[in-house]
Amino acid sequence: MDDRINPWTTAFQNKSFAVQLIVTSVAILIIISLLPYFFHAIIGPRPGTSINDFVLTAFTPHDFSWVIFGLIYSSLAIALQGVFRKPDRVLLGLKCFLILTLLRMVAMYVFTLEAPEGIIPLHDPLLDVVAYGGKVFNKDLFFSGHVATLTLFVLVEERTIVKRILLINSLLVAGFILVQHVHYTIDVLVAPFITVGIFHVMKKHH
Repeated sequence: MDDRINPWTTAFQNKSFAVQLIVTSVAILIIISLLPYFFHAIIGPRPGTSINDFVLTAFTPHDFSWVIFGLIYSSLAIALQGVFRKPDRVLLGLKCFLILTLLRMVAMYVFTLEAPEGIIPLHDPLLDVVAYGGKVFNKDLFFSGHVATLTLFVLVEERTIVKRILLINSLLVAGFILVQHVHYTIDVLVAPFITVGIFHVMKKHH
């Protein structure tokens, strides 16, 4: 096989792949555009439950926003570089991300939580604008979107060494998020299991 052939050119010759990629991408963009309304008009006014989290009480909150931001977006860059020439993995990742996002919205509505005591809001310049409409929002809780997304990066990556690096980044972000009191422990612990489940189901039927 000629390595100079663009794998995306070959992939788009498959009509099923092209349709799935376009539909999935458009669906993600539509959902992202609706997130500010979902958070501020639906979840914000909804009464939430507070959890007595003994793990959080063991830490004095500290702001690690920029460290978390750096770990997340460096992981994104690494993950994109790894799947750049693998259209099938890109499509699988996007499908999983779409399902994860929809499931998080349902979970937040069903299991609405109030922000943990002592929370230091996580300042993510991109997420603040795209998801929260430039406003502070502290009830984006169950389950952790950051940890779920980083777990997805680990699962989509096929290179062993890089997978380990992404896993370490995921664990660091999970730890920093807890120390900053951005999430309850349950938010962080549940996210990887849900992501792994979605990934394996989607991979089986992909």
